Amino acid sequence: MKQGKFQAGRKPEGAEKTGERRRPDWLLILVPILVIAALAAIVFLNAGSGNVEETLDEGMSKSDTLNLYRWMAGVLEQHDMVLTLKADDPELEIPPITLTVPPAMSRVQVDLAGLEADLDRGVGRVGFLRYSVDPKQYISLDRAALRRLAEQTEGIQRRDFQESFAVLDSHSIGEDEVHELVVNVGSKGRAVSAEAIYEALLEAYYRAELSPVLSYEARDPKPLDADALWKEFCVPPVDAVLNETDFSITPDIPGYGFDKAELEALLPMADEGTAYRLLLRPVQAERTAAVVEASLYDETLAEAHTPHSWINDRTVNLKLACEAINGTVVMPGEIFSFNETVGERTAAKGYREATVYGAGGASVPELGGGVCQVASSIYYAVLQADLETVERSSHMYLVTYVPQGMDAAIYWGMLDYKFRNSSPYPLKIEADVSDGRVHIYLKGTEWKDYRVKLSYQILEEVPYETTYQYVYDGSYAPGDTIVSPYTGYLISTYRTVLDDEGNAVETTKISTSRYRKRDKVVAALPPTPTPTAPTTPTEPGGAENG
Repeated sequence: MKQGKFQAGRKPEGAEKTGERRRPDWLLILVPILVIAALAAIVFLNAGSGNVEETLDEGMSKSDTLNLYRWMAGVLEQHDMVLTLKADDPELEIPPITLTVPPAMSRVQVDLAGLEADLDRGVGRVGFLRYSVDPKQYISLDRAALRRLAEQTEGIQRRDFQESFAVLDSHSIGEDEVHELVVNVGSKGRAVSAEAIYEALLEAYYRAELSPVLSYEARDPKPLDADALWKEFCVPPVDAVLNETDFSITPDIPGYGFDKAELEALLPMADEGTAYRLLLRPVQAERTAAVVEASLYDETLAEAHTPHSWINDRTVNLKLACEAINGTVVMPGEIFSFNETVGERTAAKGYREATVYGAGGASVPELGGGVCQVASSIYYAVLQADLETVERSSHMYLVTYVPQGMDAAIYWGMLDYKFRNSSPYPLKIEADVSDGRVHIYLKGTEWKDYRVKLSYQILEEVPYETTYQYVYDGSYAPGDTIVSPYTGYLISTYRTVLDDEGNAVETTKISTSRYRKRDKVVAALPPTPTPTAPTTPTEPGGAENG
């Protein structure tokens, strides 16, 4: 049998039998086209209703999968992607915004060749002749361009929203630098993140959804907190600190801040977008160095209040000495010296002449006379506080402004009064003159669990005698006292320790003081007109500022 060639228009032998009719050629072409169109219509309807992802997940045949992606390529590569951003609360008067992404910007491409090759290799097979593939593997995008667009859109969204914030504004007014806290109350509005926009676009491309909608909640600005703002912008003051080893005080450091109560009152009434300016003012520490120092000296360990005579020059001297001593701090173990603290009593310092006991026991005027009373008042207080006496001399004659045997004589360059702070805490001396008395306070921290009672005993009394002196110049009338008398004494001073109930625990002798007698000299007329030289009793001895 000969083989023939296929020629156009020629029917092969046996191709047509009696009674048969040949199907038209156009039907062979039209049927597949209709099937593809129907499938595309079904896929398009599903995609339009947001079911492309479900269709992909459930799986399709290889041909249906290819047809679906061919349709997706046509949709994505030829049409704009339009994302609508709107608030999910319809009552919010915030208009939606649309974001249009043309294919030229997204550079979207569907890799149909790669998909077909993968399907031929069985990639994505989920069942018998059914396939489910991930669109992310075959749809490529310019992600950087989409992210930039999302970030730009976020900025547009934030135009209607303002977060609450505060900033520090420092500027100069004249020579002064002024610090103000500017507090801005935010306003509510739409605020969607760039990341959310970016993810919504990606999802829409992978679903071939050309009109996606991204809903978001309207954002309220965070409420401002006055306490938090104070902590962020203000500097709290630093308290002074006492070093309990050497009792030095680290100075306090002032801070600065705004009136927190003022801001707390303003915030609840603030309208959106309101700005307040709060002046930052210095804030003092609660425990300043002065407060810490005062706490060291808040207890009165002992005090003395001695009456003084109303002689103006003497009173001036008392005040000057007290001013020099007032506020003196004596640290534990330190020795207080009256002469070192007060210094030499000179006219340049304002001291005046007042009576002192001079050589031979005479009462003579001298600069600084009377300041022995200040030293004696301190000594009397020190005895009550039970502190250690280092140096003390009694007066030449007994004084009356302190109890007997409890005085202290001083004289520049010769006699000094000294005591040691034998307590474990610093001691401050407060001294002044008022209301006819010298006032001495020893301030500090009480360390004793007992009290001290002072007493004295007169061991010997030497009465003075009266003598007469003839006066020829008329300066004294007969019977006038020329020299005032003093009785001599030998006196012992005692310290008695009392317990909390006032019972005597022990008694010890503090000192024994001897006071000279001084005879009284009275003026008398001479027995005869013959003048005679006056005789004044003298005896050796130093002077004192008593």
